[in-house]
Amino acid sequence: MPATPEQLLALLEAPHWKTPGSTSRKTEGPTGRRTEGQAAVNVTVLDHISKGHRALADAASLAQQGTTLAARQAAAIREAQAIRSEALMGETGRVRKGTCPYCGTYGVILHKGRAQCINRHCAPAGVQRSWSLVEFAMTTQARPMAVRRTTTGIPSDARPVEWLVNFLKDTGRPVPTTTLRRIIRIYALPHWAHPVNTKAHLYSLSDVLTAHAVHAAKGNPSDCAAAAKPACSGLADAFFTADTRDTVTARMHAEDAKALCDGCPFKDPCLEVALALPDHAQHGIQGGLTAKERRTRIAGTRPTNGEKTHCVQGHPFEGDNLRIRPNGDRQCRACQKDSRRRSRAKNGR
Repeated sequence: MPATPEQLLALLEAPHWKTPGSTSRKTEGPTGRRTEGQAAVNVTVLDHISKGHRALADAASLAQQGTTLAARQAAAIREAQAIRSEALMGETGRVRKGTCPYCGTYGVILHKGRAQCINRHCAPAGVQRSWSLVEFAMTTQARPMAVRRTTTGIPSDARPVEWLVNFLKDTGRPVPTTTLRRIIRIYALPHWAHPVNTKAHLYSLSDVLTAHAVHAAKGNPSDCAAAAKPACSGLADAFFTADTRDTVTARMHAEDAKALCDGCPFKDPCLEVALALPDHAQHGIQGGLTAKERRTRIAGTRPTNGEKTHCVQGHPFEGDNLRIRPNGDRQCRACQKDSRRRSRAKNGR
């Protein structure tokens, strides 16, 4: 069972971790070493413990709000704190066992305090994809991308099979050498000659990560069950409930809900369905927009009264059927007659 954030902080409070040099990170710069000498304690650990207690207090405060979104944020803060504590001890297993929220590969590493995907295919238009630890803890597993074969030149991440097997071993989804070679054959991944061992081949790590993720998803479809649901699943109170007594709180909740929409693969179809609803049915956050924002967008695409050629019932605005009011609006005489007829029938006249 993984250690809790409280247990990890308690472990770091032990005297061993507070001694100078107990972690690989420098406790002070060259100037401080010349002027002040060696610190009596490891200030990196002390700072981490202080920030950790504040983070856990913030998580506890969020959890007391009682909403599903607040509970999810609190859990993400706690998970991020546990990752930071383990990283300070030299362990990065929690991040390595997570999948990339964008491409679905087990190619995530901890780099400069952020979760970063090292799959080259994961970076559209050359943008490096990385997430803060809280963002990474809140995301759900994505469906693996299609296999993209490297065809031009030898890539910088070309590695031998043995190295690739050891890399995948740290992700929590290890594969033996024979299985990896079978995956390479199934997806026809390109290879390059080894610079030293002429009998061995090099394969792109990105190609292997993508093929490995697709192969794992086919073998275990339930692993992608989270990706088959929108990010708002189970969070109706965050997306469709507004605190009218406090506009600031309502705006903050709307911003949090929009942030979840931004990373959801169902954002565009959700917005398309929401825009098709009438004005009176516009409620909550859907497709990354509030009800007011959706009404504004609908009004911008809706034809004006002067541009309409037919009424709501399909009667043409022409000839004797067209009545123009003093303010310029056009009305359908057939619909007016039907309305008066229904009114008389209702009143028994």
